[in-house]
Amino acid sequence: MKKLIAVCFCLCICLGVNAQKSVPEIKVGSNLYCTAIVSGQEFPLLLTVKTLSAPYSMAWSVEGYGDGSFETSAKAFESGDQFAQVSQPALGVTKLNDNQTFFTISKAAFKSLSDTKSFTYSGAKFKLKTPESAAVKINGKDADTFHVISEDGKMEFWILNNADFPLIVQSSGLATDIIVTEIK
Repeated sequence: MKKLIAVCFCLCICLGVNAQKSVPEIKVGSNLYCTAIVSGQEFPLLLTVKTLSAPYSMAWSVEGYGDGSFETSAKAFESGDQFAQVSQPALGVTKLNDNQTFFTISKAAFKSLSDTKSFTYSGAKFKLKTPESAAVKINGKDADTFHVISEDGKMEFWILNNADFPLIVQSSGLATDIIVTEIK
């Protein structure tokens, strides 16, 4: 009987470990394999983390279109409150304003989300969506994300639970929506 209880206990622990959501490691050189959606059309998009210190830089590449990068200032990464609205990015380096971020939210917005379950960005208030409707999969695993929705219901984001790099891994309602499927 003791062996049966021990086996059941071990099985419960193993199932609990497998049920945990993952937070993919993001470091300099990480490649984010994505689908970009512009006006209903889907395009394969590769994002590459170039720097994780000021200015924060993320390169992008779309086969057949070109490549470039977005630079986010230290001020924007810490306390920005605007999304860089991109429908057709400029080739080369795009330096964002001191209040704009590219496919991340600022650390201040992430702290507000963690503490109060809401934040304001680009003039819209976002609240944690409960109950969670669908998990986001990255690298074939459920990702640990905050699922937020704007008060008017027009925008939704799944934000990686990572205070150091609060990456939006899926969006709905932007000029360009992005779905991250793999991070290597």
